[in-house]
Amino acid sequence: MDNSEDSTKLSTGATVRNASVLLIFAKQPLAGQVKTRLTPDLTPCQAATLYAFSLRQTIAALSRDDDYDVVICYSGERSYFAERYPQCQLVCQGQGDLGQRLKRMFHHAIQCGWQRVCVVGTDSPDLPRERVLQAFKALEDNDFVVVPAEDGGYVLAGASDYYPTVFEQIDWSSERVLEQTRTRLVSCQLRYHLLPPWEDIDDVGSLRRYAQRHADNGCSRYALRCLQGKRNLK
Repeated sequence: MDNSEDSTKLSTGATVRNASVLLIFAKQPLAGQVKTRLTPDLTPCQAATLYAFSLRQTIAALSRDDDYDVVICYSGERSYFAERYPQCQLVCQGQGDLGQRLKRMFHHAIQCGWQRVCVVGTDSPDLPRERVLQAFKALEDNDFVVVPAEDGGYVLAGASDYYPTVFEQIDWSSERVLEQTRTRLVSCQLRYHLLPPWEDIDDVGSLRRYAQRHADNGCSRYALRCLQGKRNLK
């Protein structure tokens, strides 16, 4: 795996077409390494396949806008993403916890020349494109913007400059992420804006609700098959 790849390649090779950039944090969908909170309700292979569907849908939905550039911040083999998403620029997240990786990616995006930077994961494949556009709009008058997650984290974070301390002293993957982030924003005296929340797919309940909202796409159809199989096992 090439996780050790020098992520400064983005700084020297980025194509900046717009003032705004959307960073999509993505992992190579390997069994046992993604969507682990859905196991053992789903098998590791099912969870990885579901993640692959979610990844594909997120990139397809959010990379079709001419108002902002898109960079996939990947973890895993670069070739996996280059072969499937040739329309997107790629940069390796590098090592460290989520806060360290977020700081690294925001830093490089600002260094490249983008003036407004938003980041999303792939756990909310139905996050509306309009919500992303609202976030970029909010950064015209604010230092930071957040789309909260229903579970106490966030599905999108954005900044108009590099503010590394915002991502420090955060208990990642906990229900305290948003609360602690807001505390950091206040302590840094940054202007921030909260947009309406959205839901991550992080357990069977949220997966079922997602599948009920969207019965007509590959991700939801696969989720329904997994959930149906789970019921049949009872």
